[in-house]
Amino acid sequence: MNMFPNSFDSAPKVEDWFSFKENGKVRMVSGKVEIGQGINTAFMQIAAEELDINPDRIQLSAGNTKDKLDGGCTSGSQSMQTEGMSLRKAASAARMVMMEKAAELLQSDMENLEIEDGEFFLNGSSTELTYWSISDDVSLDKSVEQYMKPKSQDKKKLMGKPIKRVDLQDKILGKHIFIHDLEFEGMLHARVIRPPSASSRLISIDKAAINKLPNIEKLIVDGSFVAIVTRKEEDAVSVVNKINQYCVWTEIKTGITDPIEFIKQTESPLILSLDKGNVETAEGEFISTEASRKFLCHASIGPCCSIAHWNKKKLTVYTHSQAVNAMKRTLSSIFDKPDRDIHVQHYHGAGCYGHNGADDVVLDAVLIAKECDGSHVRVVWSREDELSSSPLAPAMVTKIDAKIGDNGQINSFDVHVKSPPHVKRPAGENAEHLLAAEHILKPIKAPDPMDTPLDKGGAADRNSLPLYDIPNIRIKKQIVYDLPWRTSAMRGLGAFVNVYAIETLIDDIAELQDKDPLDFRLSISKDKRMISVLEAVGKLSNWGSNNPGTYKGIAFSRYKNIGAYCALVAEIKVDEDIELINSWAVVDAGEIVNPDGIKNQIEGGIIQATSCTLIEEVNFDEEVILAKDWESYPILKFNQVPNIYVDIIDRPDEAFLGVGEAAHGPTAAAIGNALKTALGIRVTELPITRDRIIQSLNN
Repeated sequence: MNMFPNSFDSAPKVEDWFSFKENGKVRMVSGKVEIGQGINTAFMQIAAEELDINPDRIQLSAGNTKDKLDGGCTSGSQSMQTEGMSLRKAASAARMVMMEKAAELLQSDMENLEIEDGEFFLNGSSTELTYWSISDDVSLDKSVEQYMKPKSQDKKKLMGKPIKRVDLQDKILGKHIFIHDLEFEGMLHARVIRPPSASSRLISIDKAAINKLPNIEKLIVDGSFVAIVTRKEEDAVSVVNKINQYCVWTEIKTGITDPIEFIKQTESPLILSLDKGNVETAEGEFISTEASRKFLCHASIGPCCSIAHWNKKKLTVYTHSQAVNAMKRTLSSIFDKPDRDIHVQHYHGAGCYGHNGADDVVLDAVLIAKECDGSHVRVVWSREDELSSSPLAPAMVTKIDAKIGDNGQINSFDVHVKSPPHVKRPAGENAEHLLAAEHILKPIKAPDPMDTPLDKGGAADRNSLPLYDIPNIRIKKQIVYDLPWRTSAMRGLGAFVNVYAIETLIDDIAELQDKDPLDFRLSISKDKRMISVLEAVGKLSNWGSNNPGTYKGIAFSRYKNIGAYCALVAEIKVDEDIELINSWAVVDAGEIVNPDGIKNQIEGGIIQATSCTLIEEVNFDEEVILAKDWESYPILKFNQVPNIYVDIIDRPDEAFLGVGEAAHGPTAAAIGNALKTALGIRVTELPITRDRIIQSLNN
């Protein structure tokens, strides 16, 4: 199953997307889910534009497997580029179908009709016909691709205008329903007892002693999967930490003391991602770099949660998973249960995102609910679960060898990426990749996933292809599977390290030629949109001038080389630690839907990337993850958030481009380049900590 299917594969008809309710509302279906990125607002704005209605009229159904629309996984900054464009077509088709019927009833040509907030006007005069008054006489069983006729640019009224997020008011007032807020009559509360590491297995358990503990309704032991069920949430919390003393787990010692070095030394097949020109015969002065990143936690503010209800036949799951249809197929595979008997419903997670435990907790809840006689079962992961049992963002290493010609141009880039896998999401049969699936009595071991090819966006090698004018480029990657730690997708995938390696090397090449980093980038760029964002960020940041005691660095990336363009300047102060003072970003995301939504995404990306660049790393005791709380795994604090300035270049005649991960790589690289300007050293291992700065200075 394609992770990003064409939405029309599952929903080819207008009725699959829209229906017109008697109360003056329009029901709209989305195959993507809201995880804080603001796509619900953007989608409603797109639909309202094409339907000529007020966005307030739209009632959105999203992340509901009872709907036909399967938008795949909401990830990879794909929502606007894929479903956003599909939604525009579907909404325009709905408008055309309704207008066709109105023209028939009015015995007029469609060209004479206009629509204002769902009401039809004939030659400027009201007809008293509306979408809703004629809806009973209109069949929406029509092909989107046959009826679609999106508006021309001169007819648009809502595009590019900031509108309030549709979920903002309820969230501010505490009325919004998150997955953690759901309650059902007689709902039980459960916790899973975690082994010391993902590789540990249960040797023995004292069930009698555990059952004597107060408030335990049920003890569930399935192989190495151990869980308790209580009537109250507080009872589950209080008892779960007492149970491990009655469990004996295997201890597995790997002897791994340096994960980065382990990845470097581990043998794995070499995959050629790209071979352009001839790197081997290219001539010029040699220069190279090597960049690496330690393992990272998702470190979501809110812990993962799921509720499952298993009666005799039907299974219903409530989750904040980003891939509800894939989860449905996965559950069908694990439990040999027909798709029709499984329903998965998305609810917003309170600060949860990504493949942290959002998928794992679903299987936890279902396994427990299966043993609980038709009761709803709620499972919440603890902070320790989140940090030490969720899949980690892979540590990785990127090495680039370059050759510089006599004219100062870059003649070749030879890129070598080495990383654990990034794409272990559940997708269906033989692709479970869920923690409990490995621990149950009859474990389900998923096969090693294929790393996404570069021409499909890449994974480990994502953004390893520079967009600069370089005639000879070779990209190789090695995926290291034999690791004791679970890894999976986290924001940006390999782009974070790859952009850091490329953009810091570009700065080093500019320095070698005594050229300004911005001017040098412009001199080796041919893409007009790339040039535009670089020039614009130079103006926005007042590049070339510094405040006393501060230093600037610049970086550029186009996410996956198909998403949004982003040029970014970071201004840092170096004292006891590095402090990011200001960050300026210029983004080209094609046609702007909601500028506030784009700015919010870029701001969030900069903040998270700053945390990953300067602070975050997972430490281990051999294979045991030591991250347990915010002290053992600190993240960026509110008082460390920089001033952020974002400008957007609007291109109304261009397609939507994803922005969610566009700022991630450039932020890290710009900070690294600013540090090089400040201290004259290149820190190549992320995060850039005080100790690594001192080590680099000593070297």
